[in-house]
Amino acid sequence: MSKENNLPEEEKFSDDPEENFRMQNDFLKMKMMAESGAWFGGEGGLPPDIENQFLKNVMEFEKLNADAKSQTIYDLLDKPDFEDEKNLDDEKFEAEFSRLNSLLEDHGMHVGFNRERDDRFKYNFITKELFEHETTFMPVKGMITGFLYEEFHPDHELDITELTNRFLNDFFDRNFDSDTYYINEQIIHPEGKLIPRENIIKRFLSMYEAIPEFENTSYVIENQDFELHENEGVQTGMGFSEGTIQYDAIFRDGERRKIDGPFKIYFSLEWDCWTICFFYLAGYNLNPKKEE
Repeated sequence: MSKENNLPEEEKFSDDPEENFRMQNDFLKMKMMAESGAWFGGEGGLPPDIENQFLKNVMEFEKLNADAKSQTIYDLLDKPDFEDEKNLDDEKFEAEFSRLNSLLEDHGMHVGFNRERDDRFKYNFITKELFEHETTFMPVKGMITGFLYEEFHPDHELDITELTNRFLNDFFDRNFDSDTYYINEQIIHPEGKLIPRENIIKRFLSMYEAIPEFENTSYVIENQDFELHENEGVQTGMGFSEGTIQYDAIFRDGERRKIDGPFKIYFSLEWDCWTICFFYLAGYNLNPKKEE
């Protein structure tokens, strides 16, 4: 394959294009590690030419943003003129909303919403709030700068719902391990003692050894709530979700036991992040457990 070599001639490592990209990539990674402390993990998997362009985009991003001054999104978009949504009929609004999306796309920006929002809600947020947001990020060709509405207006109810779904689905799918970040480092035991997350995970793994299969899994979230506190500008909180869970536990000896009961999960909010600090889960203690 024929690809353009954008590095100086003295940094051309091989006459074979694909091998040259691989060697360039190694060189670029070493340069980024030395200059900015970058770290590269995993085994990659990208084609060498695609990885080459990605690395160059990242370096360009770092270069542009190294000495970037803070400015508003409105300024980055060259101070566009958009009317107040209240003054637009449906036809005019559709045209303006389309123009707004095209403008953001042309400048490599994307605005996301975790909940379903109508177009007028999105238009108002972008033109009245996001436009005033200050940033030091500079758009780079080929890269997208993403903004999430919930980063400006946290949706704690949605966060708790999603964490509940994540926890229960991971329980059924047997996805727990020592890196399950959304479980607190220490879980409160019903007797009041603190149990390290590592021990909680071991108990799940022990359960999976005794019960190698689940069937007919389902759950329903019936209620949730949370309470927030603020102290010296730092927001903390407590919350919970509760409902019912059902599944058939298939034991190693072939015994089948139907589990149908409640669950309740407690959450704590620290550093803008909810984590699980206590839970009750029907069937969790079916198998004999070792002392924590």
